[in-house]
Amino acid sequence: MRTVHDLRRRWLDEVRHVVTRPGMYAGSGREMGTAAGTLLQNLCFLDERDQEWEDVREDLSRYGKLGVYGPFAALFGDENRCVDEVASVYAERFHRLGYLAVDRTLDAREWRELIGGVRDRFDGRDVRPGEVEEAYGTPSLVVGKRVLCYASADSAGWVFFDCFSETPSAYVPGEGRYASTVGDDPLVRDVRVPADDFESGLVLTLYGKVLRWGPGWWIHHPPADASPETRAIAAQLRGVEAADPSRSLRTRPS
Repeated sequence: MRTVHDLRRRWLDEVRHVVTRPGMYAGSGREMGTAAGTLLQNLCFLDERDQEWEDVREDLSRYGKLGVYGPFAALFGDENRCVDEVASVYAERFHRLGYLAVDRTLDAREWRELIGGVRDRFDGRDVRPGEVEEAYGTPSLVVGKRVLCYASADSAGWVFFDCFSETPSAYVPGEGRYASTVGDDPLVRDVRVPADDFESGLVLTLYGKVLRWGPGWWIHHPPADASPETRAIAAQLRGVEAADPSRSLRTRPS
């Protein structure tokens, strides 16, 4: 008969698989929240860490009544596109409770450099994963091959770089079908830093702004460094839209 230690070892092995290959465990953000949350709850129960589990639940409540996947689904309009992001949220909690080892943690200097430069470096700019690693070194963990995670050594939190590559399709002449192509160098669509709530900790790249609000994102959400001319044009276009919504340049609702 297998022992409690065997069960614990099995669950710990599963933790590593869940955060590195989340697509094998869930097809949507909602499913990932259930799978990872249940696994963490079971480990805490086995180790008699009931209060720590309650603390995790309280911590995660800031994501809203829909659970961790809720704000991600609202951000990009599809809970099937946030499986890795939800897994990364739980990865931080697994690591905090000692159930997940990471390849590297950032010391105080490295952490200050990362946190202090995120908005200037990424807000409204297009960035690729290679540029992130060039700036900050090897990630602590990579979730699902597209979420780069950087963990502080002193429990200050994690920073997540969410990368995403769309799969465009093109007609194949002579074969009567469409074929999809997946790029091997995705763009970072957002950065998540420690904050009291999801929105406050979110930094959208240019790609992320377009995904969220469409090409006309700058009309309703002008960047902080927008020129007076850009702000004036945006204000005029908002006025046009208010007078005649059918002429709106937006492709997504705000």
